[in-house]
Amino acid sequence: MSSEFRRMYETRAHRPYYTIANLGGMGKPLFDITGFGYLKTVYIISSGMNNTAYFNVEEMAQATGQFRELWNDGNKVKQIMDLMKDRFQRATEAEERAWGQTWGLMETQELIEQMRFYFDLDMLSLGTMYVSNPQHVLPLDERINALLEGNPGRDAILRAATTFDGRLPGAEEDDVIAELRDRWDTLSSEAQEKALESLVGDFGWFNEIEGDTPFDREHYRQRVMTANRKSAAPATTTKIPDDVLKVGELIGELGFLRLWNRHHFMHLRYHLKKILEELTKRSQRPELEFATIREVEAFFQNQSVDLEEIARRTEGYVAFLDDEREPHLVTGEQATLLKERVQEESSSDGVVRGNIATRGYVTGRVRIISFTAPDYDEQVSAFEEGEILVTGMTRPQIIHLCKKASAIVTDEGGITCHAAVVSRELEIPCIIATHDATKLLKTGDQVVVDARERLQGTVTRIVI
Repeated sequence: MSSEFRRMYETRAHRPYYTIANLGGMGKPLFDITGFGYLKTVYIISSGMNNTAYFNVEEMAQATGQFRELWNDGNKVKQIMDLMKDRFQRATEAEERAWGQTWGLMETQELIEQMRFYFDLDMLSLGTMYVSNPQHVLPLDERINALLEGNPGRDAILRAATTFDGRLPGAEEDDVIAELRDRWDTLSSEAQEKALESLVGDFGWFNEIEGDTPFDREHYRQRVMTANRKSAAPATTTKIPDDVLKVGELIGELGFLRLWNRHHFMHLRYHLKKILEELTKRSQRPELEFATIREVEAFFQNQSVDLEEIARRTEGYVAFLDDEREPHLVTGEQATLLKERVQEESSSDGVVRGNIATRGYVTGRVRIISFTAPDYDEQVSAFEEGEILVTGMTRPQIIHLCKKASAIVTDEGGITCHAAVVSRELEIPCIIATHDATKLLKTGDQVVVDARERLQGTVTRIVI
C-alpha cells in the first residue's frame, strides 16, 4: 500500500532560522516564481537538531504535473532562468562582502539589519534552487530519455547534451589539492604543514555548516595523499540531435545553477550563523540560539517573546507550512501528534527503487554516509575505494568519496542534482530519489546496483 508521506533527506544543525529558510523556501518564494508552492511538507527536528523532511506523495505528483506545463512555456522558462542567474550574482556579491566583515565590531541595530538581509537572500536563493527539485525536473528527465529511446549512443549523447560549460562548486579546492599533490614530496615538513593549514583556512570552514567542526589538517592530508590530477576530457565528437540538445542545455544549466545556488545558500547560512551567535551573546539569553529571525528582531525591539517556547525547541520541534504557505514551528503535544502521523504514513515495502541518473551495473559493498550521524567523521574516514556510496544526498564536502565510489545511491535527487551531475562526470552508475535507501540498506551489505533501464533502477542485496 502506498504511503501518504515519503522521507526525502536528512540534514543536521537545524536551528529554527535554518528550518524557516529551508522549509519556507518551498512555500511562498517558490510559488511566487513558478505558481506552485507546497503546503503539506513536514520537517521533524530531533533533540540533536537532526532534520528529516517528509514530502506528501500526492502533492509531489501535483508538482510534477504543474512543472510539466511550465517547462513547455518558453517565456516562463526564460523568466525563471534569468531570475536564477540574477540571484546567483546577488548572492556572489553578498558573500564577498560578508567575508570582509567583523560582526563583533558592528552596532547591534546594524547587526540586526545584516541578519535580516542575509536571511532574506537565503530564502530567495532557496526559492530559485527548489525550481530544480527532483519532482520538478522529472518531466525534463522523461522528455530527454524519450527522445533518446533506442539510440545506440544514448549515454554519450545524454552526457554531452547535459554538460554545462562552467566550473562547479569545489573545483577550486580540487585544483589546489591536486597542485599541492604534484609538489608534495619536494616540500619540507614545515612547508607541508603550512600548506595544509592554508587549506583548512580557505576551505575547511565549510564543514561547520553540516558538521560539528571544520575540516582539519588530517582531513586535507588524506585528500592530498590520495589526489590525482584529472586529465583533460577529450573533446567530444558526439552528434547531438537538435531536439535533444535543446532539452539537454536546459537540464545542464539548471543543474549548474542548482549546485551554485545551494553553494551560495550554504555560504550565506554560514555568515548568518555567525551573526546570530554574536546577537545571542549580546542578548545574554542562550536560548535565543533557537529563535527565529522574527523573534530575534522582536527581542531586541523589547517586544514580547515567548522565551519558554523557544527554550523547548532545544529538545526538538516540528515545522510545517500553513494555508498561506508560511512556515510554523511547534513543540509539545502538537508536535508529537504531527510527528507520529507522518512517520506512520511513511512506511516502505522494503525494496530500494529509484530514478537512474547515470546508467550502469555494478556489485559491491554498501557504505552509508549519514550527515546526521554522531560518527559521521568516522564513516567518511572508513570509506574504501570501490564501495557503493549510499546517502541522503551528496554534498560538495564528500566529492572525494564520490570519486572513490563504484556507484552512488541517494534518497533524494533529480537529473539536475549534485549526485546526478557528478556521476555523469565520473561515469559511474547512479540511482537517485529512492526515498528510503538509507533506511533499507546498511553498511557492509553486498548489493547489485542495476541502473540499466531507461528510468527505473534497483538496488538488491546479495544473499550469501
